[in-house]
Amino acid sequence: MVLQGFIEKSKTGEKSESGSSPRKRSLYEELYGRLKENIGTGRIAPGTVLLEGPLAELLGSSRAPVRQALKLLADENRISRFEGRGFVVGPAGTPAKRVDLAQSLGDLANHERTLFAWQALYEEVERRIVNRSFFGRFRINEIELARHYGVGRAVARDVLLKLETLGITSKDEHFRWSIVPLDDKRITELYEVRERLEPFAIAQAMDAMSDSEIERMTGRLVQAAKAYPQVSVDLLYDLELDLHVRSMQACPNREMISILQRTHCVITLSKHVLWHRLRMPENDPFIAEHIEIFEMMRRRNRPDLMRAMSNHIASSRPKVIERAEEVRNSFQPEECSFIV
Repeated sequence: MVLQGFIEKSKTGEKSESGSSPRKRSLYEELYGRLKENIGTGRIAPGTVLLEGPLAELLGSSRAPVRQALKLLADENRISRFEGRGFVVGPAGTPAKRVDLAQSLGDLANHERTLFAWQALYEEVERRIVNRSFFGRFRINEIELARHYGVGRAVARDVLLKLETLGITSKDEHFRWSIVPLDDKRITELYEVRERLEPFAIAQAMDAMSDSEIERMTGRLVQAAKAYPQVSVDLLYDLELDLHVRSMQACPNREMISILQRTHCVITLSKHVLWHRLRMPENDPFIAEHIEIFEMMRRRNRPDLMRAMSNHIASSRPKVIERAEEVRNSFQPEECSFIV
């Protein structure tokens, strides 16, 4: 089959991350990219100990994006576990060095603090709101959100505006924020939009995707398929972004991309809920289907590409509805001072 064929052809592993379509990256991806660059140049020397808490404090970030960035670096063997408390730069067995992170990362820290005021808390707020969205519509107190995280109201509003573009929050005529419920009806409607638009959008994007981009994304999938289920949730989410977000950015119809952006809330389910709180499926949840889609792109086979994308989205809908129901039946809503 397509998956087996790609595994047999893939001998060198995952390719470079360069060459992806331009897009706005999340905070954890920015942190990952900058840490990776500084490790590669030696500015962050081998043996440097990276602890989640101190690093988050230094960068002015919450722990969630730092944790995700460190996991990605660990998946690439750029850093390794250290005494069960953090990571050390380099492969397993690298002698640890106690260095002043503020001195090593001074410029990086200043840059991140300046550039990502709202992104520093975005990941955690997104997680809390997405988890609550399974249980109905709730009000969000913007002032309390700002107070809870010790930031200005403008920063809190920026976070909520970003969530609004993804269809996770909404604002009424009195400018009051609320969580948009992710019930079965809405999930179904979102998937109906995706089934109709994504096949057409990916067919348009195909012409702008280079062979190297397609091969790079396929290589990542092949490596994950060989390692499954020993793959991180963050990597699985990143692979979802390769197809459903990054590849789509090559589509010239920007109105279509804007509409599809509001369906991305269903992709965040896997990021924060489905694989964190529920058991990992016995078989890979989407990898083989993604590989088939990229194979159709590589062949520049438009009809089969659209058919494969349509089948993939259609097969995903009942799985997501089933897992969402399992979350509602198995867990209680997380209490939060700014969600009422």
